[in-house]
Amino acid sequence: MSTITLKGRITERGELDLELPAGLPPGEARITIEIPMEPGWTPAELDRALETVPLTGAEIVRGGFTGGWADHGISDGEDWVRERRDRRREERRGQ
Repeated sequence: MSTITLKGRITERGELDLELPAGLPPGEARITIEIPMEPGWTPAELDRALETVPLTGAEIVRGGFTGGWADHGISDGEDWVRERRDRRREERRGQ
C-alpha cells in the first residue's frame, strides 16, 4: 500500500472537494480526514483547562462545600430516603 497526501475541503453540502493527481488506478481507497484545530487553544492550554486538582478537607470546609443536604431541608439522609420510598409506595397503591 502506498500513501498519497492530498489537500481538499469539505463543502457546505457535506461533499469532499479535491483534485486527484493524474494516473491513479481505479479502485477502492482509504480516506483519512484531518481537520485542523481552530486557532485559540493550544494542546497545553486544553490540558491545563481540563486538569482536575482535588481539594483538601480544609479547603472544602473553607469553601463552604459542606451541608448540601441541609440546604434542601434534609437533616437525615436515611430518614429522607425512607420517607421518599414510603411516599412512592403510597402513590403506586393509589393508581
